[in-house]
Amino acid sequence: MKLPRLSGTRPTEDIMISFKGYNCTEQAGKGEFADMENMTGERFPLLAPRRARGTVQEIGKANGLMAREKLLWVDGTAVFYGGEKIGEVADSEKQLISMGAYVLIFPDKKYYNTADGSFGEIENRVTVQAASWKQTYLTETEQDGEGQVYIQISSAGINEGFAKGDGVEISGCREDALNGTHVVQDIGDGWIKIIAAIEKDGSQEAALTIERKLPDMDFLTVAENRLWGCSSKNHEIYASKMGDFKNFYCFESLASDSYAATIANDGDFTGAITYLGYVLFFKENSVHKVYGSKPSNFQIVEGQLRGVEKGSSHSLQIVNEVLFYKANSGIMSFQGSMPYEVGAALGSGYEAAWAGTAENKYYISMKKDGISHLFVYDTAKGLWHREDSTEARYFAKGGNTLYYLDGNVIKTISGKDTDVIDWYAETTDFTYQTADSKFISRVSLRCEVESGAALTVWIDYDSRGAWRRLKSIGSGRKGMINVPLIPARCDHFRLRFSGYGKCAIHDMTLYLATGSNERR
Repeated sequence: MKLPRLSGTRPTEDIMISFKGYNCTEQAGKGEFADMENMTGERFPLLAPRRARGTVQEIGKANGLMAREKLLWVDGTAVFYGGEKIGEVADSEKQLISMGAYVLIFPDKKYYNTADGSFGEIENRVTVQAASWKQTYLTETEQDGEGQVYIQISSAGINEGFAKGDGVEISGCREDALNGTHVVQDIGDGWIKIIAAIEKDGSQEAALTIERKLPDMDFLTVAENRLWGCSSKNHEIYASKMGDFKNFYCFESLASDSYAATIANDGDFTGAITYLGYVLFFKENSVHKVYGSKPSNFQIVEGQLRGVEKGSSHSLQIVNEVLFYKANSGIMSFQGSMPYEVGAALGSGYEAAWAGTAENKYYISMKKDGISHLFVYDTAKGLWHREDSTEARYFAKGGNTLYYLDGNVIKTISGKDTDVIDWYAETTDFTYQTADSKFISRVSLRCEVESGAALTVWIDYDSRGAWRRLKSIGSGRKGMINVPLIPARCDHFRLRFSGYGKCAIHDMTLYLATGSNERR
């Protein structure tokens, strides 16, 4: 007796040749990963672990890091440049600002000149015990071009630490017209000249103080050869005298004058940066953009938009002419008009962000529920990847090298560390959106596993939360490896690839077979 020949249904092939980045949301698509560690998009469309990092140096207590021609860092109270100690500061975290040959150190209000090696105070204060003042001209023998009368104040040491053009505040003088803010018009050994109106010459034995001060500023940036800053306490924005970061109180109706303006809207400042030639001061729900080229035409325009989250001022970074930062709602991309979110794939709940940039990538370290996460966004590919739980601070780019502080260790994003890199990547659910029962008859992987590395494939059936090992692949063979996997029947499943060392998954094919629409 002959039996009829039955023709089965050929399994459907689902070939995945493009492994995308991190996406922990319910909107994750095919090829995206719900969780990962130590992965990279550098070999996209392959799935591969990141490169090794580098270790530069361990220091005692890391309070700041900057990359110039050499590395500058703050170790407790000591400041080092190129490995040599250059000065002392208070034991606190620093804002380090680069301006020409100078590195400015805040909140200490100190500077270091990388050209001549000088280290000093930006502010200056001199108190003398006796002083005299008299009306005079620019010199003892002739007037200036406008016949201006000057006041020369004389006392031993009164000129120490000051320079011509400094904006100073005088206090303690019995001649009221000399107290207040003035600009030093000329200076010499034991005397200074200012512009003021007095009725007669005089003197005093009581103490007289002359001080060059800086306002207390929360965030600072440099633009158009000026140092800019903002104060949440005073609701003010400041600019230094042009080319002179030491002077914020020079007001002589000149194009080079200092500048100050009061900001009326509520909220604290949360960050500052110079972008496309404009100075931007952020609050959490707004940005203040400075237009103009001199104090007489400076204008500050407020824009209501998602600004920088409080505590994430260090997230401001420019990558290929695009500004990125951490807002309350997520990671923003800003090109001068309105921001739009690029970090939706990361989910929410992150805070305290620090960021850096290298090779078209935006690196950002954030905390969530007390745990740090280091993510990288490839701006060219539009992909996010999670690297690990490193709490990276003070990113600093020197040439093509991106430095950062990992605790008290200066590291580089790319280097020659020999630590074995453990990695994993967990897919989203494979559901295939069909009501019928279905099962994967076979999974085929094409991968490469270099010498000293290993790859293991795990599966979780029907969201049970129990990972079962399907296959472990060592590095016994060179070149491409074809790996067949036979999973059990299920409604849906997730795959997890884990391993150590240098591996890469080139593609994956799933052979999907279906049954009836009844499930048991």
